[in-house]
Order: sequence, then structure tokens, then C-alpha cells
Amino acid sequence: MVLRKPEFGGRLIRDLDSIDREILKMLVENGRATLSEMAEEVGLSASGVRRRIKVLEEKEVVQGYTAVVNPEKMGYGVVAFLSIDVRSGEAGRVAGALTRCKGVCEVHKTTGDHCLIAKMRAENRVQISEFVEDRVSTYQGVKDVNITMAIETYKEELLTT
Repeated sequence: MVLRKPEFGGRLIRDLDSIDREILKMLVENGRATLSEMAEEVGLSASGVRRRIKVLEEKEVVQGYTAVVNPEKMGYGVVAFLSIDVRSGEAGRVAGALTRCKGVCEVHKTTGDHCLIAKMRAENRVQISEFVEDRVSTYQGVKDVNITMAIETYKEELLTT
């Protein structure tokens, strides 16, 4: 998925009105809140809230709905950040390959010392090491990969409004 400049009817997201922002906040905090619950909170009818959500979806401010899964409860308690150096012109191809790999949560093209940074989760350090040695290091265009293991996570969540 390629993220684009966030727009809402030609306006940047920061120009949403307070009701739209409150609806977004409620959707992020509890995607299972009912239209009636949201309507009561923002002072609109349920159909008014439904219309606003539909517009937010059409303008791709809201891009989907999903469950938030605790990775540690699913056995993916180890977090690593892979700093990947690639040859000129290869970042997009390598990033595309990484996005299809199990355990890779995020892939970013960056400035600075490395071309790409990928966040991945695994059951243990050995899985991460093997993934880097057996897969990432063998991708055409990859020059070097550095692994940074997270010792403790203090905050990890999706964007909130």
C-alpha cells in the first residue's frame, strides 16, 4: 500500500470539523461502537453519523476496519528493526518483496544511513537471524542488513486522532 498525502475534499485532514474528529477518535478507540452510541456522543442522529462515516471512507480518511491483535499473545514477542542498504534504484523492488513476508509489520524508505527500514516480529531471535541471512540478504540489490533488536516496547499503536 502506498500512502498518499491525506486529503478530505481538497482539504488536509487537519481541516476536519470537530464532529468528524470526534467520530474518527471513537472509531479508532472502539471500532465496534454503535452508530447510536456515536450519535449520542457527538449530538447527531445515527443516520447523520453514518453519512459522515461514509464520506470519511469515500475520501479515504478511513481506509478500513480491523481487529487489533496482541502480537505477544500470538507468539510474536520479539521485535527487530532491519536497516537495509540497497543499490540505487532497487529500494522499491526490495520493499515490495519485504511487504509480502510473514512477520514483517512495516517497511519504510528512509533518509540517512540506510535506504530501507523494516519492522518485523518473530517468535525468537533465531527466526529473525535466519530470515535476514536466508532471505533478505539474498534479495537482488541488497548490499547490507543491520539488525536492531528491541529490548522493551513502551508504546506501539496505530495513529490516533
